[in-house]
Amino acid sequence: MPNEQRPLKVFLCHAHSDKKAVHDLYLRLSKDGVDAWLSSEKLLPGQDRELEIRKAVRESDTVVVCLSRQFNQAGFQQKEVRLALDTAMEQPEGEIFIIPARLEECEIPESLKRFHPVDLFRSEGYEILNRSLKLCAEKKTHTWQTHKPEEKPKTLLSRLLDVRYISILIAMIVLLFGNNIYEQATGHSIFADASTPTLTTIPPVETSTPTVFNDLDLSDYFDAKRVQMALVPAGKFTMGSDTQSDEQPVHIVNLDAFYIDIYEVTNSSYAECVDSGVCLPPKDDSSNSHSNYYRSLSFSDYPVIHVDWEMANVYCEWREARLPSEAEWEKAARGSDQRAFPWGEDIDCSHANYSLSCAGDTMRIGSFENARSAYGVYDMAGNVWEWVADWYQRDYYAIHHKSPNYQGPETGVQRVIRGGSWYGTDNLARSANRDSNLPFQSDFGIGFRCAKDATP
Repeated sequence: MPNEQRPLKVFLCHAHSDKKAVHDLYLRLSKDGVDAWLSSEKLLPGQDRELEIRKAVRESDTVVVCLSRQFNQAGFQQKEVRLALDTAMEQPEGEIFIIPARLEECEIPESLKRFHPVDLFRSEGYEILNRSLKLCAEKKTHTWQTHKPEEKPKTLLSRLLDVRYISILIAMIVLLFGNNIYEQATGHSIFADASTPTLTTIPPVETSTPTVFNDLDLSDYFDAKRVQMALVPAGKFTMGSDTQSDEQPVHIVNLDAFYIDIYEVTNSSYAECVDSGVCLPPKDDSSNSHSNYYRSLSFSDYPVIHVDWEMANVYCEWREARLPSEAEWEKAARGSDQRAFPWGEDIDCSHANYSLSCAGDTMRIGSFENARSAYGVYDMAGNVWEWVADWYQRDYYAIHHKSPNYQGPETGVQRVIRGGSWYGTDNLARSANRDSNLPFQSDFGIGFRCAKDATP
């Protein structure tokens, strides 16, 4: 009897400490039409975990064992490997059933050394895995297709209403008709405002409705590459939360004034750096739903993705700026009143692009006018994770919370990412949430924005 026409079933085996990287792999495989099995996604409350995992392994066409330095520690995943090895013995000779997939440089367990591995931490790693799975699907006559949601074009009216287009229109009027007309209309000189940014301390926000600068406020600033930034004034703010252990204890941090990008770095802005010969192009041109994402004019004002930490850092230096520190990022996101999200305490798809169900991919920057932070900064919850300057250390707050000037660890293995993404949960989109990623890895859900000292 011929095999049924169904998606290829792939079981993902991993250590608990690698759940974020493996969840990203799960999402990407699912996008490519694979019926991937991941315990955090497939297990239901009340089910017998061990029984369901054994069943899933035996029903899978392929088992991908995600390896890291933590994987070799004793744990239930070793039972999964043994079960996979036992099941592999039942497969026809030459069948691809077990694929060791290294998430980082690490030793391959002795029991898996006879299976050729794939290095997912290398730029071509996923494509190599993809080819292997496609071959497996063809042998088993299973389906393999990519589902792409329709892209709804932005209307001309909504584009004209975008604050960036309004700012450009005002600049054109001034250039064509002279600064005196603008002064008569507003009572201010646009040239004086742009050349002399004022460092005005903003009082703490007392309600859940943030105080937001208007589009021509003196705190708006354009850097050397004419990228718009917002002023975050000097002063203290409350950092951390009681939600997760690495966010504790809640503590007071005192920061100097700084500027931060109002928007996440876009494909078009990053392409300017690439075209100048300074930046490397993104490691992949696609997004979750679009094969031509980076260079397409349709996505020029969408956040750039598939850039690692060093690539983000080089771009910011090209702009005579830098990546924000972890503390700067959190203050710019939540203000001074300990709110959970930049706009208040609750989140839904009218405020942010998160949780897969909102858009299923990145969205145009600045899409949520009602979700700006107290300093007028967009998209600090959802859309894409954002690289920051700091190394990640889980207990850093606990050790250094009494120091008022947060500096971050001097060394580490992973860099901090902040803000959640289009596929992350509401918990990950909280302003105090901390996550991390290996600095040489990139992702279709990680981008960045830049910062700059307000005083030389």
